[in-house]
Amino acid sequence: MIRKIIPTGNEELDTRLGGGFPYPNIILIEGDHGSGKSALAQQFLYGALRVGMRGLAIISESRPREYLKSMSEIQLNVDRYYLHGMLNVISLYLRRFRWRPEHGRVVLPAIAQYLEAVSRKYDIFLIDSLTQLLTYAPTDIVLNFMSRLRILASRDKGFLITLHPSVVSEELGAKIRGTCDGYIKVSNTVIGGKIYKVLSIIKMKGMPPGGESSITFDVDPAMGIKIVPIKAAKA
Repeated sequence: MIRKIIPTGNEELDTRLGGGFPYPNIILIEGDHGSGKSALAQQFLYGALRVGMRGLAIISESRPREYLKSMSEIQLNVDRYYLHGMLNVISLYLRRFRWRPEHGRVVLPAIAQYLEAVSRKYDIFLIDSLTQLLTYAPTDIVLNFMSRLRILASRDKGFLITLHPSVVSEELGAKIRGTCDGYIKVSNTVIGGKIYKVLSIIKMKGMPPGGESSITFDVDPAMGIKIVPIKAAKA
């Protein structure tokens, strides 16, 4: 598989990554609540849209309008891509809806079937987040879902997936990570009395030469993702 590098649209981040992120890849971005995993995934999606790719975002924690607004609030205004059909946002969020065990066997297969049906329309897919969708899903269903994404990725499709680490067992988590081409872990850290975020690239097929495996950043509403030099952070 020949991979190309897609700039994220954030000059500082691209410099640290060696130019951008490899495509096509299945990239898992894992982190606790508030660690910046959604912002990072959105930045990658934004970069893909900027170079003319068509994207589909499947979200589970908000409505499309709210999601688009959350992107614009960190300087990732994708409204024009949305209005021109370059980006589609599908929400699985329903107020007062409670996930139940019986949903576990049907939701992921239905999503996989839908992705296969529309795969020709889009180049890159964002699932933000996979956390709720895995809550009651049996292991065989989860692994089958990842295998179906693997097949789509082999057809030059890219995937960005966010996940909260505590939702699955360590064994299943390891199997999910094993099916992905890229695994990024994001976490919060305290430096000089202030909370920053750390992006750690555990693995990434096709990563550009010179790309850094650990990047400290902050999410600033006025500037979006802002790279924080360690020396400056400690000052």
